Amino acid sequence: MNILKVIEESRDTLINGHINSIPMPFNGTRKSFSGIFPGALVCVTAETSVGKTSLAKYLYLFSVADYMLDDPSFKNFKYKCLWFGLEESEEEFDISIIQYAISKYYNKHCTQDELLSRIEPVSDDIVAMIKSEPVQNYFNTIKSFTKFDDQTGHATGIYKTCQEFSKEIGEHHYKEKNISNGKVISVYSHYTQNDPNLIVAVVIDNVNILELEKNELGMSLDLSGCIDRLVNTYMRKQVTKHWKWHVCCIQQQQMAAGDLNHYKAGKLEPEPQKLGDNIKVARSYQVILGLFSPYKHKMSTHYNYQILNSTRGQGEKVEGFEECFRTIHICKNRFGRTGVTEPLFFNPKAFNFFSMPKAEDTHNLNQLLTYKKTILKDE
Repeated sequence: MNILKVIEESRDTLINGHINSIPMPFNGTRKSFSGIFPGALVCVTAETSVGKTSLAKYLYLFSVADYMLDDPSFKNFKYKCLWFGLEESEEEFDISIIQYAISKYYNKHCTQDELLSRIEPVSDDIVAMIKSEPVQNYFNTIKSFTKFDDQTGHATGIYKTCQEFSKEIGEHHYKEKNISNGKVISVYSHYTQNDPNLIVAVVIDNVNILELEKNELGMSLDLSGCIDRLVNTYMRKQVTKHWKWHVCCIQQQQMAAGDLNHYKAGKLEPEPQKLGDNIKVARSYQVILGLFSPYKHKMSTHYNYQILNSTRGQGEKVEGFEECFRTIHICKNRFGRTGVTEPLFFNPKAFNFFSMPKAEDTHNLNQLLTYKKTILKDE
C-alpha cells in the first residue's frame, strides 16, 4: 500500500527532527490549516490596499525567518521561496524587510517614505538600527532563502523560471508509453528533489497584473486566460501536483466587491466568488485565505471589537483599533475546516500580524491600543 508508506515516511521525518510544514502563525486558523507544506495551492485575496502582499510576506517570509531565528527546532530547517514581484521592485522588497526587522528588534515603526528620507532626513538612530547585527542578520536570513524576481511578468515565464530552478535542485523523470501503430513516446513520470526535506514555496504577487501572452496556436489570451494558464496549467497540474512545491497566488477581489450594494447586503468580507478577473480558478485553489479591513468601510465595530474612535453618552472617548485591525478568513479549505474567521492585529508599518486577544479581554486590548498609538503616532 503506497499511501501507508507515505504516511509512515511523513511520521518518521517529523520524529527524526525534520519539518513537514511551517505552522500558520495565528492561533485560530492554525487549527484548520496547518501552514506551508508541500503540494498545496493557496490564494491570498482581499480588496485593494487592504494588505494582501503584507499578509503573504508575513506568512512566507517574516514568520518563517522568525521560526528559523527564534525556535531551536527550526535550526536545521531548509526552505526556499521564489517570489515573483509583478508590482514591486527589489528595492521596495528589501525596504520592507528592514521595516519588519527594526520593528521586531527595536520597536521602531517607519514608513518607506521615512526610511528613504523623502520628506525629512532619516535619523542617525534609525541608521544605526539598520546597521546593527540583529537587523543585518535578519535581512541576510530572508535574502538567503528568497529568490526575488521582478523581471518575469507572464505565466509561461514564471513557469519556466520555476522549471529552471527545479532542475538545479532535483530531476524530472520520464517514462516510455506505447501508442498506436507500435510507436513509443516519452511522457512525464515524476519529479525527485535532491534534498527531500527542502520545502519550496512560490509566491506570485499578483496574478491580476500578469502580462498578456499568446497560446500554443498563436492566439492572444486575455487576462482571464492568462490567470487560468498560470493557476491551472502550470501551478496546479505541474508545480504542486508533480513537483510537490507549495504555491501562493495573490489575487485581488473584484473592485465592485466593496460597493454600496455589497455593503447593504452585508457581504463585504472576501469570498471565492468575488475573485477579480477570473473567478473560475477558485475551483483549483485548495485553500483561499481572505483578508478584510472593517476600518476601510468605516465600520464602528466588527466581531465585538471597537474599530472607529467614538464617544459614549457622557462624552467618554472610546479608542478604536482603526487601521490596525484585520480579520483573516478561510474561505475555502480542502485540508480542513472552511468558514473560519480570526481577528488579527496588523502593524501597517512593519507588515506584522498576530492574533487578537478575545473581545472581552479588556486588559490586553487596552495594552494593544497603547501599542497602536506608538505605531501610528508619527503619521
